Amino acid sequence: MIVEGVDPRNIEWEVDRPAYRVYFWHQPPAPAGVAPTELMWHCEEYRLSDVTDVEEILGWARARATPDQTVVVYAECGDLGRSGLVRLWGVDPSDSR
Repeated sequence: MIVEGVDPRNIEWEVDRPAYRVYFWHQPPAPAGVAPTELMWHCEEYRLSDVTDVEEILGWARARATPDQTVVVYAECGDLGRSGLVRLWGVDPSDSR
């Protein structure tokens, strides 16, 4: 982790109540003779809006997640008319990097 001081004056825009995406990842049980690492990940995706803050999202996600799921939370953002995501919490298990 790298920690640096910042100048708050260099920010040009801010979104007070962004929409969020919550992804619930899981792997189905492996059939006999198939290694779990050979299975593809499955994902349920949700968009949450009109949210007070990220704690509200995390509470919802934790309450909904099952023990076999990995949860990843993103904030939606835009740049030059293109949509994107910023990961806020969790790690995408399907990312092979």
